[in-house]
Amino acid sequence: MKRIHSAYVVWTLLALVLSGVSSTIFAAQQVKEKTCDAIQKAINQLPAEGGEITLPAGTYNCTKPIILDRNNLTLRGAGPGTLLRLADHTNAPVIVMGLTENIPSRDTRHVRVMDLMIDGNRANQTAECMGGPCSDQFPLRNNGVSIRRCVDCVVQSVIVFGAMSGGLVTELGCRRLTIRDYTSYDNEFDGLAGYETEDSTFSGIHLYGNKAAGISTDIKFNNNKFYDVTIADNKTVGIFMRDSLDNSFTNLHIRDSVQHGIFLAQVNTDPSTAATGNTFTGVVISRSGGMGVLANDASCVNNMMVGAQFINNKNGCISEAASGLVENVGAICR
Repeated sequence: MKRIHSAYVVWTLLALVLSGVSSTIFAAQQVKEKTCDAIQKAINQLPAEGGEITLPAGTYNCTKPIILDRNNLTLRGAGPGTLLRLADHTNAPVIVMGLTENIPSRDTRHVRVMDLMIDGNRANQTAECMGGPCSDQFPLRNNGVSIRRCVDCVVQSVIVFGAMSGGLVTELGCRRLTIRDYTSYDNEFDGLAGYETEDSTFSGIHLYGNKAAGISTDIKFNNNKFYDVTIADNKTVGIFMRDSLDNSFTNLHIRDSVQHGIFLAQVNTDPSTAATGNTFTGVVISRSGGMGVLANDASCVNNMMVGAQFINNKNGCISEAASGLVENVGAICR
């Protein structure tokens, strides 16, 4: 028995190290009451070194957001059968990873949200921000998941739909995030949005039927990687990018965008805030209502399409505000 126990401990430590979490053996607690208040209570009762909260299948009623603002926390459901549903007229985000203050004063590290579904209950909410009109006083937008100055944090196997703002939003100094197997649809704004985020990886992303863009990046969204992304039937553009530098997208499919497939621009009249140096490899963009790709401002330089197929986009394949903004290698327009 001692030998079996020792092996279990070794494999537990190895799994934690491989997942980017400190190799401390954390406390674990299962939540039985089907409310987000009970989830928050369980989180608050974990020891200072962190721990894991597990959520069995069922619908959890949320009258307040779940705040994960301590290091080394894991919130783990049982798959799509674990549903966090925002209660009517709550007007709040569902999960916040990081501090809730206007500008977070410190990093939050090694927080993981895994294996669950979130219903923002958009039809029964009335405001985009928690507490009042979106402002410095009321900074929390009512996203499915808000990730705020989180470092080495993970969202895995999560589905978000019906949020009053965005599905999942990274902001305010996030670094080395891992977002994998993430699906989002029917949100009031974007399926996934990124601001002040760098050196992060997004893979296995499925975004469809959102009322704004599939992906929106803005404000120093730099050096991030996307793999295996499907974006469909979003009501503005597939991807909206400003102030975004040296990001890469590999195996990207965008179809049925109401406006353009990919929109590259600068912020207002400031050419230093352009989408520049971004690379798109293995791309299929089809049936956009506008252009396949629109480089809207002459400052959007050094972008590249490698092995792209543009199919039946209403207004054409690529439009540039100045010649040579988007380098094409092996692109086909049909």
